[in-house]
Amino acid sequence: MRKIILITLLSCSASFVFASEHDLLDAESCKETKEGIGYFLGIADYLFKENEKNNKTMQTEEERKANEKELFGGAIAFSQLAANYSTVYEVWCKD
Repeated sequence: MRKIILITLLSCSASFVFASEHDLLDAESCKETKEGIGYFLGIADYLFKENEKNNKTMQTEEERKANEKELFGGAIAFSQLAANYSTVYEVWCKD
């Protein structure tokens, strides 16, 4: 049983090594990926700035915390998307 699992794992990992020899994304897809990175970073930056403004507005502490949680969560999510797209771009698009 261990031999079967080992052979399966080795054959699966070998396919990833050979897959890197071929281009997964064409030039247009790489351009769109790069634009997506900028878009996601722009949204994240906007949400971080909105969170700073949120802390200065007059509102109850509960409202402030709820808004902060929503804005900060969105900013983190878009930052993570930008990081993921950056990884894809670095692996498949850089020459």
